[in-house]
Amino acid sequence: PNMKDLMGARILTGLQPGDVEQLKNAMEEPDPPKALSIIQNAADSAAPVFQSPFDSIPVFAIAQMRVRKRNEMGQATGDAMLPMHLSTKTMSETWNQFVHSSPQFEDAEATLQLIELHKMIDMMQHESDFDFRNVVFVMPSYDKDDQNNELDDSDDDDSDNDGGGGDNGMAADY
Repeated sequence: PNMKDLMGARILTGLQPGDVEQLKNAMEEPDPPKALSIIQNAADSAAPVFQSPFDSIPVFAIAQMRVRKRNEMGQATGDAMLPMHLSTKTMSETWNQFVHSSPQFEDAEATLQLIELHKMIDMMQHESDFDFRNVVFVMPSYDKDDQNNELDDSDDDDSDNDGGGGDNGMAADY
């Protein structure tokens, strides 16, 4: 996960019951110092998870959202599934597409859900009230993030000497 998603997860775990309403009011007024204070307090009082990208992976979902596969003609088929996201950016993009195709949800307030990936996998291996067969993971769109374009971590042809094998790949002469 990127640092923005880790921070978002920390904030979500640190929000107290009344904080969401206060944050919403601070954003509508607008009162940036009050909003920043609520966010900072939530980040500071968060549970000791989502501290580094190596120990816990946040999985985000929106309770109201369901998606279905589309056939070649664009018609929805199959069971409705809950999309799970490893990125808040991808979750937001999927929510916007969902609202566009389901106008009845246009005024709905998204109910965010958050779980740590390892905990979710553990829950999948035991008896549960939740049917994990109706979940679909949506791949993050980190490669589309404008802020990451400056980093050359791709396998494009500009740095692999036309030898294949990606960046710093070895050429095979046949």
